[in-house]
Amino acid sequence: MPKTSMLAPAVSFSSSERDAVYKAIFTRRDVRDQFLPDPVPDDVLRRLLQAAHHAPSVGFMQPWNFITIRSQSVRDQIADAFGRANDEAAAMFPEQQRSKYASLKLEGIRKAPLNICVTCDRTRGGKVILGKTHNSSMDLYSTVCAVQN
Repeated sequence: MPKTSMLAPAVSFSSSERDAVYKAIFTRRDVRDQFLPDPVPDDVLRRLLQAAHHAPSVGFMQPWNFITIRSQSVRDQIADAFGRANDEAAAMFPEQQRSKYASLKLEGIRKAPLNICVTCDRTRGGKVILGKTHNSSMDLYSTVCAVQN
């Protein structure tokens, strides 16, 4: 009996599809300000979360959680807590670097109509987890992949 693979067959992409992927990679930027005030439609949020959940995950541990925050008052509380932590972090830098750090635009917590808090549950899966036996940080790397997606 022939051996069958559990893996999906390789997919070939057209040149326009490849160009679109590279365009997305090369034009991606962190956005910390200048958000539109429009609510994020549920179908768009679903697509974003679906893409994140399809990230590679070592041992398929999927240690991430996504918490969606639409409430302005909750986002204000988060921004206040972040502001305190940000001030503490700025104080760690030498004076010449402190002003550069302080110039980063981080108003998105308040301005964006939706925040997505991404967490990594480092206990998910128990004490011995496939893929983490020799590198305990693999759950963090998997979560980073989900954020990138």
